[in-house]
Amino acid sequence: MLIGTHAFLAFGNSLGVRWGDASRTQDTDFAHAGKSLTLLLPNNVEVKTDVAITSLEMGFLPVSGLSGKTGGTCLIPSEPDFRLDFLTPLHRGGDTPYKHPQLHVTLQPLPLMEFSLEKVEQSVLFCNEGAVLVNVPSPERYALHKLVVYGERSGSFRVKSAKDLVQSACLLNFLWDHRRESLEEALSDILARGKAWRTRLTQGAGALHKFYPEMPAGRWLVEATTSSHG
Repeated sequence: MLIGTHAFLAFGNSLGVRWGDASRTQDTDFAHAGKSLTLLLPNNVEVKTDVAITSLEMGFLPVSGLSGKTGGTCLIPSEPDFRLDFLTPLHRGGDTPYKHPQLHVTLQPLPLMEFSLEKVEQSVLFCNEGAVLVNVPSPERYALHKLVVYGERSGSFRVKSAKDLVQSACLLNFLWDHRRESLEEALSDILARGKAWRTRLTQGAGALHKFYPEMPAGRWLVEATTSSHG
């Protein structure tokens, strides 16, 4: 499943929305995903991912960490900004990257990702060669997940927090008017997942409302998360 900014751009195609210039002034990287791709993979399928990457003949190499073991990222040495990131939900094994025997690729486990693997939808990305069908999270879950992970960013990754808020705000604006029932369903799911999820969502919803106080969806989220803590 495709996640990250490329997934966000795909939402614009499937929802019939053009992400306008007004949002770009708040984050210069907002509407340009670059060449990096981020993929989220379940652990119960079999895919020869390494063979697929090699067949591209683009020169991708796995990135090694300080321990000498490869992580969940491949890049082209001559184009370090061209990355493939392979992520999977965090389970009991911890956050150490591991080579998955069925997927034939090293995965980087991340917390809170399982929410995005549910209610998968399909969308389309366009390129010079034509159209590409991709799996993406439901836009409702993508928008709310961005708020959940908002507070997890620190240091140099704080810039990504701003992008998280912009993308969440754009989607929530649309979903509030056109898919409110499914948005409410996704919110109920998060609130039922326990205190850690509710606390993170409350923090993200507060930041969203601070930067976009005029958004009805933002006010609704603040009220919903506040009442859930009560």
